[in-house]
Amino acid sequence: MELRPFRSIRYSRATIAERGLSALIAPADGAGLAAPGNIARLTSSDDPEAAAATLKNWLAGGILEKERRPGLWNYRQTFVHDGETLVRDALVGLVRLDGAGGSLLRLEESDATRRERSLVRLRSLKADFTPALLLTRAPLAGGLATTRRPDLTALDSAGVRHDAYRITDYAAHVELQGLVKNVEAILADGEERFEAALEYSKDPAAAKFGGAKYKLCAIVDMESPGLVARPVHRLVSGITDWNPAHLLYAASDFFEIRGFSSAIKALAALDELSGLRPAFVLVAPPENPALLVLRDRPSALPWPVERSEAWRGLDAAAVEVALLSRLLAVDREAIARGEYVSYATDPQAALDAVDKREAQAAVLMRPITISEIETVVHAGERLPHRSASFYPKMFAGLFGFSLEDPVY
Repeated sequence: MELRPFRSIRYSRATIAERGLSALIAPADGAGLAAPGNIARLTSSDDPEAAAATLKNWLAGGILEKERRPGLWNYRQTFVHDGETLVRDALVGLVRLDGAGGSLLRLEESDATRRERSLVRLRSLKADFTPALLLTRAPLAGGLATTRRPDLTALDSAGVRHDAYRITDYAAHVELQGLVKNVEAILADGEERFEAALEYSKDPAAAKFGGAKYKLCAIVDMESPGLVARPVHRLVSGITDWNPAHLLYAASDFFEIRGFSSAIKALAALDELSGLRPAFVLVAPPENPALLVLRDRPSALPWPVERSEAWRGLDAAAVEVALLSRLLAVDREAIARGEYVSYATDPQAALDAVDKREAQAAVLMRPITISEIETVVHAGERLPHRSASFYPKMFAGLFGFSLEDPVY
C-alpha cells in the first residue's frame, strides 16, 4: 500500500489543558456527542453543514490547530482483556484509496445507509478524523517500538489508554513506508467510511484536493498480541408465531443439541469445543439454554452455492444459513435492512435483553480467529455480517487531516 505522512489537525495544547483530551475524543459510533468540544460534533453530527461550520470555527478559535510539518503516528492502546494487560500499536497515516501497491481485502459487506451518511459528512467537512483499521502481516513491531513519552494521552470510559506518538523523522517515514509497501491488507473496521472516501475520491468536485485520494488509516500487524477479536452476539426479535420448543425440535435436523441449566454453563461448554464444527448457544425462554453444534454436512441447508468450505465452516455462517434462513425464514436481505436481528458484544447485555423481553432469543457466539478471517478473505469472500468486533475500537479526536491539504 502507498502510505504518506500528513499535517495533523488536532486539539491545541490550550484546549487539552482546559478540558482534558479524555473528554474530547470519541469512538466512531459518536458516543460523547453531548460533551462540549467533543470530536463527535464533527464526526457524528446529523447536520453535516453545521459540523463543517463548527470545524471552521474551532480552527479559527484555536480549539483545533494544524501541525506545520507532516508526520506519521504510532497510535498505542493499552487495555485489559481476560485479566491480562495488552498493548496494540497501530501505524497511522494516509493510505492511497486506489490501491496503489499491494491489495486490500474486505472483511464484510458495508452498510449502504451508513456509507451514504459518511459520504455526506465527508463532502461537507472535507476532513477525516476517524481512522479505518487495516490488518497486515507487515512486521511493524520494531519500527513502532518506543520508550519515550507520548505526545498525546487519553483514557476512555472503558479504561482503555490511548497514547499517540508523533513520528516526524524522514528516515523513519521511509522505513515504515517500506514495511507496508506492496503488502496485502484486510480492511477490518471502518468499511463504510473507507468506501465513502473511495467514492468521494472519484467525484470531479474532489479532483482539486490532493488529500481526497487518501484515507486516514491505522495499520496493525496481525502478529500483535493486542489484536483482539471479540464475538458479536445476535439478538432475535419480531418473529411471528414464535415457538422456542418447535424451533429446537426442528433444529435437531441440522444440529446436535445439548441443554443446560444456565447460559453461563452453556457458554463454558461452547468455549471448550474445538473449532472443527460450527457451534453457538441459543437462549430462548422458556426453553433451557442450549448448545447447538452443526452436524457433519447436514443436508437440505440452503448454502449459497458460491461459498467455500471455509466460509461454511464459520459459526456465523451456520447461524445465518441454518438458524435464521432455514429455520426462521429470515433472509440476508432482511438482516441487511436491520430487521429481526440486532447485535451485542457483551453477552450479559444480550441475556438482559432476553430477560427484559426486548428480544425473543439470544444467540451467543465464540470469537472468530484471525486464521479463519484470513482463510475466508484470501479466497475472495466476505464474512457474514457482524462476524467480528475488534477491541478496542479506534477513537476519533487524536488526529485528523484536511482533504484540501497537499500530500507529502
